[in-house]
Amino acid sequence: MATRAIIAKLDDNGVQAIYSHSDNYLEHTGKILDQHYQDKDKVDKLIAQGDVSSLRDTIADTTFYARDRGEENKEATNLNNETKLLEFAFESCDAEVVYMFAYGSWYVYDNSNKIGDSSYQFIELEEALYNVLA
Repeated sequence: MATRAIIAKLDDNGVQAIYSHSDNYLEHTGKILDQHYQDKDKVDKLIAQGDVSSLRDTIADTTFYARDRGEENKEATNLNNETKLLEFAFESCDAEVVYMFAYGSWYVYDNSNKIGDSSYQFIELEEALYNVLA
């Protein structure tokens, strides 16, 4: 069974979000984002490729629905704000986790509350990883 997620970027223009289908638990996707996608330009390149089947350490090794599978209509979704992002993630995509790059850092929102009592809010990804991996 897949652990679905949304990977997003917040900036002055709103939120761009892509769907990610497999292995999106903190110990995998969270760790990869934290270690390999800290640069804004790299995040932009990731989002620009559209929906992801499975995220890997590099964009070249990541499996994208459009680039690698030839599927259509898999580009990033533009949303107005974080509230719309969460509605999209949980109501439209049945995601369990939302990763959002904002203000130069990664944040995570875990709908399953597996990262501890986060009061269902975005917390810094590094803090979430520490709570899970410690």
